[in-house]
Amino acid sequence: MLTNRILLYLLMFLSIQISCKKGEINSEISNSDTVQKDSAETATIQSSRETSEEESKSFVISCGSGCAMTYNAESVTGKLPDLKVKFKVEMYVDEQLNDTYNEVYLFEYNQSNEIENIHLEGKKDNVLKTLMPDAQRSFKEFAEGLIKKNSKDSPVSVSETSTFIYNKKTDPNTAAYQTMGTSSVKGLQKYSCNQNKIRYVALPAKSDVQLLLAPQDCGDFQYRYYLIAVTNKKVSGELYVEGEWYEPDNEEEKEVRTFSIDRNFNIKVTIKTPDSSIVENYVITDDGKFVKM
Repeated sequence: MLTNRILLYLLMFLSIQISCKKGEINSEISNSDTVQKDSAETATIQSSRETSEEESKSFVISCGSGCAMTYNAESVTGKLPDLKVKFKVEMYVDEQLNDTYNEVYLFEYNQSNEIENIHLEGKKDNVLKTLMPDAQRSFKEFAEGLIKKNSKDSPVSVSETSTFIYNKKTDPNTAAYQTMGTSSVKGLQKYSCNQNKIRYVALPAKSDVQLLLAPQDCGDFQYRYYLIAVTNKKVSGELYVEGEWYEPDNEEEKEVRTFSIDRNFNIKVTIKTPDSSIVENYVITDDGKFVKM
């Protein structure tokens, strides 16, 4: 029955492609929950630590001209790092409801509670790799909402058996970003490339110091991240912790930085060049400063 439905949708999708004047279909995803949009605009560091009851419960995937599918979450079961979500899926063609059915997806997170795998129950294909980029982004945003609802004190909780809060290379193409309005934190505009929002990966807070890992989107290199400390609604410290740098036309002399943060909030930054490897150690003070040891 599921196979027949998939074949029907494929035929419908091909029919739309043939009739399309431009000969191609661009996938676009829009978030259908107005509450989430408003919440994102006014989000603050304090509210990002709390469980929000206004997280998005649905999202829309546009599958071409006149075709769209709405995913409505009906139930969430399980316990981090593995959550199961039952969706009621409504398919619309030319704004008319064409079909309704249920799908169950498994959301699998790593030790830092970042989404790594989302797949249809009974299937192995990771939608974060097989779907179009916009569709991947929509599922990631929904996954971030699940973290907020299932964590006690922070969007990211740390396992009692985990040695590190963060200890991996950040992939700019698959990182599970959240967004925040720059007006909510003094000094945050510096990292936004003159935009009204910044993208960031939320890390656990140290007491009253919230930590954000923010990409440098408007720099010369796609792969560059700053660790930002926020205290009392203002940026209190920054540290370039991950990324790469090299002189133009001299990539052979590339400098690569990686970092880790352990459960005691000790930061280790490793700086490698073709000729050397240096380790720098930092601690975070109570007022949100990064101090080199």
